[in-house]
Amino acid sequence: MAAAVVRYGIVGVGMMGREHLHNLAHLAGELQREQSVRVRVTCLADPHPESLLLGLRLAAELGLPAPQTFSGHRELLNSGLCDAVVVSSPNMTHCEILMDILGFTRPHHVLVEKPLCTTVQDCKKVIEAAKQRPDILVQVGLEYRYMPPVAKLIDIVKSGTLGHVRMVAIREHRFPFLVKVNNWNRFNCNSGGTLVEKCCHFFDLLRLFADANPVRVMASGAIDVNHKDEVYDGKVPDIIDNAYVIVEFDNGCRGMLDLCMFAEGSKNEQEISVVGDIGKEITWVG
Repeated sequence: MAAAVVRYGIVGVGMMGREHLHNLAHLAGELQREQSVRVRVTCLADPHPESLLLGLRLAAELGLPAPQTFSGHRELLNSGLCDAVVVSSPNMTHCEILMDILGFTRPHHVLVEKPLCTTVQDCKKVIEAAKQRPDILVQVGLEYRYMPPVAKLIDIVKSGTLGHVRMVAIREHRFPFLVKVNNWNRFNCNSGGTLVEKCCHFFDLLRLFADANPVRVMASGAIDVNHKDEVYDGKVPDIIDNAYVIVEFDNGCRGMLDLCMFAEGSKNEQEISVVGDIGKEITWVG
């Protein structure tokens, strides 16, 4: 019996899109050895020709058949060339793309890069549309859950070794945001802001470790060092580069995020600490 084939399309072939291309090539190799399911990357969509060219070059380097290319996600959907779509385009484009995928007659499963959208209103809109499509699986790419050090910490917490979790602290001291196409990530209106663009990973982990929902948030942040001398089309970037955030949960647990985006070269770039009523565990990433 021939193995089933899952055909993938990637919308947005910038840095993250090409990382997904790497991952899918690896997945294809793993599944080929198991002879269970075949994975193929059949198409790429991006309005920037340079990004498409880089995607095609990478596909060739990875030994993949050349994908069909499109200048937009609608052309990709209309092509009928894929069964699942990875959305790795800039944050501010997610809502429109996701709504088009969820409204398309033929179902396409979706993995969308974080954040889901840049506003709460748009997130609710997409979630409601997804509920109307039980034939479509939508997943947000919150990859930190699956990083080996974090995955091990999750297992420890779930095992009950630490007891009832009372406090979660996450520190990230790192380098500034990388340059993206048209510098879209320099402005809150495009990215949703630093705490959305980067720190949604950490808020996801705070909630996961607390095993509860947030009821109160306190935060303080500022633009103190990064991007202050940059100007794009007459506008100065408005994304914060440091913050403290405290989150209180409905089970009494508290979580804290300590973020600094001008601490390049820091040892142990990210530290995650979980304290229960009978134990404590720490892990480091980077």
